[in-house]
Amino acid sequence: MFQPKFATSMVIGAATLLIGLSANAHEFIASQSPETAKPGENATLILDSTHQFGLPEEAEGVNDVRATLITADGTNDIAISQNDNAPNLIGTFEMPDTAAWISGHRLGVVWSQTPDGWQAGGADEHPDAIASTRYEKFAKLLVGAEGSADFVTNPLGDALEIVPLSDPRDTKVGDDAEFQILLNGHPLTTSVLATYAGFTETPSSWAYATETLSTEAGSGIAKIRVSAPGLWIVRVAADMPDAEEGVGNHNIRATLSFAVDK
Repeated sequence: MFQPKFATSMVIGAATLLIGLSANAHEFIASQSPETAKPGENATLILDSTHQFGLPEEAEGVNDVRATLITADGTNDIAISQNDNAPNLIGTFEMPDTAAWISGHRLGVVWSQTPDGWQAGGADEHPDAIASTRYEKFAKLLVGAEGSADFVTNPLGDALEIVPLSDPRDTKVGDDAEFQILLNGHPLTTSVLATYAGFTETPSSWAYATETLSTEAGSGIAKIRVSAPGLWIVRVAADMPDAEEGVGNHNIRATLSFAVDK
């Protein structure tokens, strides 16, 4: 019988590092309004930057964010702007009649920890910086009708990516949705967090935490128990050395959002 291989010390080290970083960087999360938009109707893409899922805290800089609608037929850019009514970014797209990804990318931005707190810019701008980190963020939102397994399970090619092994919207409450975590296209051993809209108003709190494992599907596999209907978010993070002099760390974060109504 096949026995899953659980990560040990590598996961513990990654989880410790993520806990330290989570207090500083906001999560980058994609959702849509209305959630019931039908094919052919216009919907609003919402890009939140927050420590609390469902409640935006600050808007990312428009010039630092890219958004695209990806279908089996091609890719279209989504124009985004500051929301006048909330601290987030928004854009309009037409709901496709097939499964589609909305991909958000917050380009890498360097922040430094200084005696006066966190400041934008690297050590060249802040000689007294204790540490400088580049934060890059990816957000995926699964929209549209049910699609072919090949499309939904095909990686988009983000530096850090959460790739479903099947359409997660088909997951029934009480069952597991399965994902593969990829860093630069390779399976990653790491901790994985998940939650759903309305779970809690406590910042940086999650409904589910797990670690990647190896299964018949491969390595870097995360199983998320869907415990309630609603909009779910899965989140991972990774750290690598940064190529720029004076920037010691490149922190990459990724989220994937999908709706469960069963």
